[in-house]
Amino acid sequence: MKRAMINLLLQYLAVAIVAAGLGFESAHGQPAAPAADNAAKFRDLHGEWRRAGAGFACVVGPATKLAPEAVTPEILSRACLHMGPLMVGDSAQMLKNTLGAPHKTLPQPNGATALIYFIETADHYPYFVVTVAKDRIIALQVTGPAAAKGYTYNHIDLGVPADTLVQFFGQPTHFEPSEEKGTELWTYNPWPFSFEVRDGHVSSIRIHEP
Repeated sequence: MKRAMINLLLQYLAVAIVAAGLGFESAHGQPAAPAADNAAKFRDLHGEWRRAGAGFACVVGPATKLAPEAVTPEILSRACLHMGPLMVGDSAQMLKNTLGAPHKTLPQPNGATALIYFIETADHYPYFVVTVAKDRIIALQVTGPAAAKGYTYNHIDLGVPADTLVQFFGQPTHFEPSEEKGTELWTYNPWPFSFEVRDGHVSSIRIHEP
C-alpha cells in the first residue's frame, strides 16, 4: 500500500509540472491507467528530473504538438526513464530488436533476469545491464569509470565528479556501501534512480520501475 501511494505521488508531481508547462490542466484525482501498449506509442517522449520542493518531477517540454492523450501520469513519468537506446517499461522484444543477444545473463530475485551487454569491448567496462521480468524491462544500469557515448542520464555521465551529481540531484536520501568494494551507493528513495560513487566520481547509474 505504501509503495502504491508513493508511486501515485511521483506520477501526480510529474503531471502537475509537465501539464503546466504545456498548457494542459492536470487531472488530479483521476486514475492514471493507460495500458502499457498505449504508453509505448509515446516512447520517444523524453524528459528530465528536476527538483520540486523536497522531491523531484519529470519535466517534459515544451512540446506544442504533444497529443492530449500523452498527458497522463504513466506516460509522463516514463519519459524520464530512458537510458541508452531503451527505456524502463519497454518489452523484451524491443530489447531483442535493439541490442540482440546479451553477452551474459544472470538470474535475479522474483524470476527476473539481468542481461549484460558490453558497450565497447567484451568483458571490459563500460557495460549495460538490462533487467527483465515478465517480458518487460524493469531496470536499466550502466557501469564504468568513464563516460559511455549515448548513455548520459539527466546530465550525468559515468566518471563525473560527485559534485556534479549533487548539482543536478542534490544530496541523496541515503548513503550505504555498495556491493562493489570501495564504492558508495547513493539512493534517492522513493525516486526511481540511484548512483554508485567511487573515488569521488560516478561509477554506475541505475534507473528502475517506480
